[in-house]
Parts: sequence; structure tokens; C-alpha cells
Amino acid sequence: MQLIQLERSDWNFFCPATGRPVYREDGEPNTPAFRGSWCDDLPEDPLHLAEELSPLWEAHLEAQEAIGAPSDVVAFLRSLDQPNWVAFEISTSGMACGPVWSTTWTVLDLTGQGGRS
Repeated sequence: MQLIQLERSDWNFFCPATGRPVYREDGEPNTPAFRGSWCDDLPEDPLHLAEELSPLWEAHLEAQEAIGAPSDVVAFLRSLDQPNWVAFEISTSGMACGPVWSTTWTVLDLTGQGGRS
């Protein structure tokens, strides 16, 4: 799977396959191409993971735990053999009560044939 790294100051993130915003204003997925997402705050707990990814992610967590390593979202995504899927690693930064930043990973099926709407 290809991993594309982006730095953004906003959340204007549109699906290349469908042209739709990837997320609704409430953070819910907004495109059938959506397969799952992770946030660096809680990488062990992905959001809206597609059925075909759930067992693979659980196996990854178990393997990492067996060797005493933390979950590694990037290694997991790069290990997936899904040529039409793309993972977007998006880093955002800004100011709140000081500098803040976060990284999220969003997987999209660029064939646009995903099972979500």
C-alpha cells in the first residue's frame, strides 16, 4: 500500500476517487472509499475500521505485544497488500495554549468501491 505524507493546516481533505470530503463535520466518514483511520493520540484504537482490516489490525497488535513493541501504524499500513488502497498520513499543527500538532492516518480504496457510504 502506498503511504502519502501531507502537512495540512486545515481539514479540507477530499477523496480522489469520489470527489467527496473524506469526513463530515462531525468526524464521521463521508465516502464509500473510506476503509479506516488512526490518530497518533490512540494508535491502538482505530476509528471506523473496515471489516477486512479489523482482523489484520488485531493480528498486528498481538504480534507487536508478543515482542514487547508498541503498535506501529505505519509498519502495519506498509505491510498491507492492497494495490488500490492509499494511506494518507496527515500532520497538522497550530496554536492553542501553545503549539499543538497531531498526525492521523486515513486509508482510502481509490477504486471507489468500498463498502461504506
